[in-house]
Amino acid sequence: MAETTNQFSSRAIAAAFCFAVMGIILTEGQQDFLTECRKKLAPGPCGWQIGNELYTGNATVDQQCCSRLLDMGEKCHKELLKNYLSSPDHANINATEVWQRSDILWSRCSKISAHP
Repeated sequence: MAETTNQFSSRAIAAAFCFAVMGIILTEGQQDFLTECRKKLAPGPCGWQIGNELYTGNATVDQQCCSRLLDMGEKCHKELLKNYLSSPDHANINATEVWQRSDILWSRCSKISAHP
């Protein structure tokens, strides 16, 4: 019985690992898209401000960085965030809270930025 349990556990772990890896493997097109998205925030403090607000909850994104976030576009913002959260290095981050903060940030930036 113990051997069956160990076999099941090993298979479950292997399956979970495969699903986790599948979630973080990107096609070349996806990698290029994310690279272009990152370029829209660099250089400067905007990436740091956005990350700080999303992960700590401290409203640190200023009007200029809000404009850059909106210029980057919601698709870029969400795909970068999804990619970041899918990394095993960030498994301890509460993704639900980060996604909620992301929605709040996007809404606030839409209100304070002079963005069409």
